[in-house]
Amino acid sequence: MADSGSAVRKILFTGPPGIGKTTLCRKIISMLIACDVKTTGFYTEEVRSKDRKRIGFDISTLDQIETRGILARIDSALNGKSPSKLRVGPYQVFIDDFQKIAIPALNSTSDVLVIDEIGKMELLSKSFHELVENLFFGKDDQLQRIIIATIPARDREPQRHSKFFDKFYDDRSCQVIEVNRGNREDLAKEIFHKIQDMLKIK
Repeated sequence: MADSGSAVRKILFTGPPGIGKTTLCRKIISMLIACDVKTTGFYTEEVRSKDRKRIGFDISTLDQIETRGILARIDSALNGKSPSKLRVGPYQVFIDDFQKIAIPALNSTSDVLVIDEIGKMELLSKSFHELVENLFFGKDDQLQRIIIATIPARDREPQRHSKFFDKFYDDRSCQVIEVNRGNREDLAKEIFHKIQDMLKIK
């Protein structure tokens, strides 16, 4: 893990599914927007059936319109949508739908960029992979923007991308924070205050 010095401008939350990474991001986003901090990006949400079974995931932007699209669905929940050839476990992944929303949302000059999540489904998109690599480690890194992102726990990383995920842990501009039941309630305010200091806002 990188230290928490002034060089750190990229904060990544990791942890097992369901631990609250997306909820944490949304709390931080709400606090930033309340302070008029320009914040763009996207988050993913579980989609559940009427009987509360998880049937897929949607992607939503952070803008006022909140553009929403399908990321993944189980076979029985396509509701007339043409099947996808891409799969992760029981889910069909609709990468074209994902790219139409995620790529424009990340091509921004906002003060804070949110990427929830950098995971197995999302990395099926070569364009998304290249854009994230550029934002964190390429020429766009020179913009010195603040990035908040979520990544899988180490034992859930897609094997083919293990070297890519290693970069987040090795780069001094990144701070990887493991979210757990003990720290998740306090992390939102802690990270918000950290960003306040970096942006010099009240």
